[in-house]
Amino acid sequence: MHNPLSPTEYRKAIFIDFEGEGRNKAREIKLPHMAGEFTPNQAGKGGKYHATYFRENWDPVKNGACSASSVLEFSEYFDDLALRLESEDSFLVFWSIHEETVMKEFLSDALFKRLKPRLHNLHPIGRRYANRRKVFGQGSGSRGRSLEEFFEALYRKRYPMPPITPGPAEVCRRLDTACDRNKKWKSFSGVQKKYARDLFAYNKGDCQSTWLIAKKVGNFYAL
Repeated sequence: MHNPLSPTEYRKAIFIDFEGEGRNKAREIKLPHMAGEFTPNQAGKGGKYHATYFRENWDPVKNGACSASSVLEFSEYFDDLALRLESEDSFLVFWSIHEETVMKEFLSDALFKRLKPRLHNLHPIGRRYANRRKVFGQGSGSRGRSLEEFFEALYRKRYPMPPITPGPAEVCRRLDTACDRNKKWKSFSGVQKKYARDLFAYNKGDCQSTWLIAKKVGNFYAL
């Protein structure tokens, strides 16, 4: 049974979202290209976003698309993240089981064991909340709904988070090719620069959407 965190715990949490190719044709999990993280302000309004790229050749993207970004190895990033979570006594929140599955696949058993008590999958709680409040209408459940659909249903007066074309997995592949061919951001074409900026905006939107859903869910169950 998944239980919601308190509103205070959600405000202290780090919200994370991966971008990458997901699984290959053999259904094997592939290492993500990047992780975005959003840390809410303690007042509950706004926050800070940071992107971490797991490809050494993505330096041009780091230097040009997003000033709040870095390039680190996957395990190095999560080792640092574990220290932060422990020192701040906070949780790592993500929208679906995918993030936890990826961590378990690519981190050492020891590091994953450290992280495990602080991992929080929001999706089951979000579904429970949506079904209880009939967010998607009478007789229309939450099964199979995307993060974007949840956000738009819960925050109807807000603009939807930015989409990405041709999709994040394909954009990651195209940026791989661009970074292999060009070592500097200024050498990227206009289209390639747009791919990088769109990926950054899309990931930031997913992180913020997860936080805003958590905020609403946490407040509801705290009543």
